[in-house]
Amino acid sequence: MRVVHVMTRTNIGGPSVMLVDLLTGLDRSEIEQVVIRGTPHDDEGDYFATRQIPAEVVTLGALRRRVGAFSELRSLIDLVRMLRRLQPDIVHTHMAKAGLLGRVAALLARVPIRVHTYHGHLLHGYFSPVVTGLVTAAERILGRFTHWHFVVGSQTRDDLHAAHVVRRDRSSVIMPVAPIIEPRSRNEARQQLGVPTDRLLIGFVGRLTSIKRPDRFLALAATRPDAHFVLIGDGPLRMTVAEQAGRLSNVTLVGWQNDLSVVYGALDVVVLTSDNEGVPLSVLEAASAGVAVLSLNVGGVSEIISDRSTGMLVADDAQLATRLTEMLDQPTVRQTLAFAAQRDVRSRFSAQRYLSSHADIYRHLVDAR
Repeated sequence: MRVVHVMTRTNIGGPSVMLVDLLTGLDRSEIEQVVIRGTPHDDEGDYFATRQIPAEVVTLGALRRRVGAFSELRSLIDLVRMLRRLQPDIVHTHMAKAGLLGRVAALLARVPIRVHTYHGHLLHGYFSPVVTGLVTAAERILGRFTHWHFVVGSQTRDDLHAAHVVRRDRSSVIMPVAPIIEPRSRNEARQQLGVPTDRLLIGFVGRLTSIKRPDRFLALAATRPDAHFVLIGDGPLRMTVAEQAGRLSNVTLVGWQNDLSVVYGALDVVVLTSDNEGVPLSVLEAASAGVAVLSLNVGGVSEIISDRSTGMLVADDAQLATRLTEMLDQPTVRQTLAFAAQRDVRSRFSAQRYLSSHADIYRHLVDAR
């Protein structure tokens, strides 16, 4: 069978990582895969650029742009043409914009099966109530023409089901693969990042966008001048974050890092400060690498971390500061949580489970047609 994936952009982040896991892990003798993608913005990084992609990759520049009638129409026409040329059995879309344009193009090109993955959702935390209502209405309409929904995380599917966007009998919950990360030695990793080697190091790993709340991370840094805080990532708020970080002597902004063994070898604690998440890959990576995790209890974080069992989950900013102090001042607690999380996620978030959940649904849908 032939599966064409349509993704808005292959920036550094969870959706791109999960797509590459599919491209490299599924049996190529049974499932031929093609990717149609938009190009990442300059401040996002291109996840595909540093990896061997075992599939044809077609890039559409217009697919990445901000919403605009001309670029959307151009992307739709190009997608229809490509799908008619490729003649896939399945079109599998990822992310919101590609989910809209890709599924409409698949309908126009008469692709028999349409699948979409929700790596998260836009139902709260992103837009005004009016725009959120329009987005929700559009997703409901598209859902009627979608044969299957993969949803990253149970909480995300519960939210989408409550909003009448997905049906439980036509969707399945999937979870990312826990990467096996062997951290670099602490001193070597910290020297490579350019951060102090003799202080506790707390990390923010992710895009510098409003939903991720890097401002909250910087406020946390101000409460612990004896520790050092590092932001690993990039995004549209880079200039603002750099200006704010420059006022604090214990904060470093290092941008994207390709070598995860360096990132997690350097850190003592990873803190997630987002207002909303699906199943955050940074938390999964940190847990798999044996780094303690402190997070606001948002989205699907609780599907990775259990409070005071494999990490710490909190409800608000005040608890975030209190628990961070507890983690930093009690190394035994910090290390116990980190080791427990590593054992747990490596057993639950397996590549075999992730790949078989996709292959089984692909086969089922093709056989049913």
